[in-house]
Amino acid sequence: MKNYYTTLSEEILSIAKLEGDSTLLRRQLFYIRQAKLEKSLDTNDLRKAFWINIYNAFFHIISKNTEDRDAIFALKRIKIAHSLLSLNDIEHGILRKTKFKMGFGYITNPFYSDFIKTLAVKELDYRIHFALKSICLKNPTIDYYESEIINEQLQKITKKLIKSETHFDTNLKLITTSKFLFSYHRDFGGMSSVKELLQTTLEKDIKGYTLQFKNS
Repeated sequence: MKNYYTTLSEEILSIAKLEGDSTLLRRQLFYIRQAKLEKSLDTNDLRKAFWINIYNAFFHIISKNTEDRDAIFALKRIKIAHSLLSLNDIEHGILRKTKFKMGFGYITNPFYSDFIKTLAVKELDYRIHFALKSICLKNPTIDYYESEIINEQLQKITKKLIKSETHFDTNLKLITTSKFLFSYHRDFGGMSSVKELLQTTLEKDIKGYTLQFKNS
């Protein structure tokens, strides 16, 4: 049986991508009781699916009327369970388990609201970075995330982005890849784990190569 709240997040995201009106569905989000939401999203997979979909949906909704890219992530325009959230709150507070935006993933932010702390994922999954960064892909391969198959979906989008965003210069022994792998490298387990992830995903021996990071 499908989870009501993850299904709601899927519907809002689907409408947002088509630039339709999701006002009535978003109103349901606002009037949810926090305790009910917490009880319903009682596994890490349910929480990841719900919050990734909500993040993606509101990125489309907010960016439609906001030209300042930094403001898109900082504006508190997401109304859930009588709480106001920003995209940054969802990414760093909920999906990164109350981490500071800065600090490479080493520092926990104690100043998040009780709502964010309560609804945050129970265990951080580095693959959420790829799910969030894939918003801007011209041909996204995943319409929305489903808790029943989210592990396979996250694996798929991680592999897709690493392959599309990573480039080799065999003469210079240089690998150029996405900057967020460096900016949040502690989320991945440290720089050695980032290199291992690249090597495993690309099925290429990168021993002796230097990593260089660029903005996507």
